[in-house]
Amino acid sequence: MKTSKPLACATKSKPARRTLLSKILLWIFGPLFLLWTIGIVVTYFIAQHIANSPYDRPLLQQLELIRTEIAQQRVDQPIHLSAAARTVLRLGSDEPIYWQICDDDGLPIDGNAALPVPSHWEYEANVVRFQDTLYNGQSIRMAYVWGGQDNQGKTYLAQVAENNQHRAMLHHEILIGMLTPQFILVPLAALLAGLGLTHGLEPLNALQARLRARSSQDLSPINHEQAPAEIVPLLEAMNDLLQRQSALNAAQRRFVANAAHQLKTPLAGIRTQVELAQKKQAPTTSAHTLEQLLQGSERATRLVNQMLMLARAEAGELAQWHELNLIDLNVLAAQHLEHWWPQALDKHMDLGLEPSPSPAWVRGDSFMVGEMLNNLIENALLYTPPEGSITVTVGTEQHHCWLEVQDSGPGIPPELRSKVFDRFYRILGTHTDGSGLGLSIVQEIAELHQAQVVFIDKPASLTQGNCLRIVFPSAQPLHT
Repeated sequence: MKTSKPLACATKSKPARRTLLSKILLWIFGPLFLLWTIGIVVTYFIAQHIANSPYDRPLLQQLELIRTEIAQQRVDQPIHLSAAARTVLRLGSDEPIYWQICDDDGLPIDGNAALPVPSHWEYEANVVRFQDTLYNGQSIRMAYVWGGQDNQGKTYLAQVAENNQHRAMLHHEILIGMLTPQFILVPLAALLAGLGLTHGLEPLNALQARLRARSSQDLSPINHEQAPAEIVPLLEAMNDLLQRQSALNAAQRRFVANAAHQLKTPLAGIRTQVELAQKKQAPTTSAHTLEQLLQGSERATRLVNQMLMLARAEAGELAQWHELNLIDLNVLAAQHLEHWWPQALDKHMDLGLEPSPSPAWVRGDSFMVGEMLNNLIENALLYTPPEGSITVTVGTEQHHCWLEVQDSGPGIPPELRSKVFDRFYRILGTHTDGSGLGLSIVQEIAELHQAQVVFIDKPASLTQGNCLRIVFPSAQPLHT
């Protein structure tokens, strides 16, 4: 019997997010401890210099004493130090001063022969140098100088050295005295800084609690009077977002209310016609009722489609600008006019197209641009009386292409041109069955395509009429 092995589901764990406090502490304490480490290293060398200074001066004096003693003798003969010099050099004690005389080849002449010769010494007369080295397994400090002369004028290398034990003790004491306050104060300062930052971020925690306690319907501005000055711009931006969201919610509520009101009429008409059809049996009456039902359903369907298109346009359902298709407005206008010619013929209207001499390339969503043109043509068919004319024109300019719909209807007064783009707005006295959404859809789709809707004044030779132009930024085709 085969047993199925459970599949191991690889779950990707989300990386832990750093808090603002941790980032601030990292940027404060990281450089602080780095500088602290550098300070300790610098303090070590400073303490070493301070510890060497009081011992280097006597060592230098002892070096000069050796040179003075030798200046009265010959270096090619045994050196005899005076009693005073032996006392100063502490010869015979537990911690003597080591000394040595070398010739110009660095070979020992007299003194402590095992004392190491400086590794790098030059023939620079009367230039005293210091060096730390080892002698008999102990650390010593050595001072040396080239250029001393005996009573015969012969030059030599003189060097004296002493044990580093006292220097090390002084160095250690100086380090303890200088670093102890740092080891106490720096962690204490870090602790106080952390406590200060934690206390300073308390207003953010209070603000967070206030926001969590808010109702999802509460879009009122956030009070930032007690907020830190650093986050006031953030709160102002959030208030601006809340204000825009509140306006959007209000617009959506109005939209839903208006849509419900507009849908009542065709739905009520359909119900009334159905009730009449149930009561009447005459074929002619039934045919008329069915015609009314068909018109009502078409009106309701068109209204719902317009509402869906408006919602889609408002939601900004458009691909990235560089991913949009290239559209030739000449081709698009010709394709969509074919759909409206039967209705124009039924109303005895002249529906024509004046294409651009050259391709009018724009970048956009062909379905949305086509729907925008359909709304313009439908409006023109609704408001233009029989025997009228409707002309769709395509044009190109240097950096723009435009699509224009002109009709011989009653036109829109200049004072109402800004209102006709409002949802469900209809000019009184037109006696048409429009929904008031057509130009709202046109406006939304134009904004998505970075286009402008412009009213073109009618020629002086025409007494009435309306002309709307959609101006697009032009685009070059990928392939010609």
